[in-house]
Amino acid sequence: MPWLLLEEKVLSSIEIGSNESFVGQSPHRGGGSEETQLIMSTKLVHTFRRVESEDFIFLDESFKILEIKTLTPSRIKFSPLRTKSIVKTNEGNALRWDVQVDDILEIRL
Repeated sequence: MPWLLLEEKVLSSIEIGSNESFVGQSPHRGGGSEETQLIMSTKLVHTFRRVESEDFIFLDESFKILEIKTLTPSRIKFSPLRTKSIVKTNEGNALRWDVQVDDILEIRL
């Protein structure tokens, strides 16, 4: 299982998906479980048909954080121009993980 890391510190296990797996689906299966997904090659994110807010971390090609945004239900956000991938996770995880813009994340198997 892949792991999301910041400076050798494990933040979360992570599911790796594509744009197709993201559109119209949520990795969150309810019940308060913590789930994190890496989405590749997408130009926008949305929270339509969601009940809870979600955190989105926009990354460039080297996994450097470009922007961190929490979206409430029924919202849409276009990715910053240099975005190559996005980490989608439960609301509050970005704050709890203490990640900041310009931090570099890592995915490790």
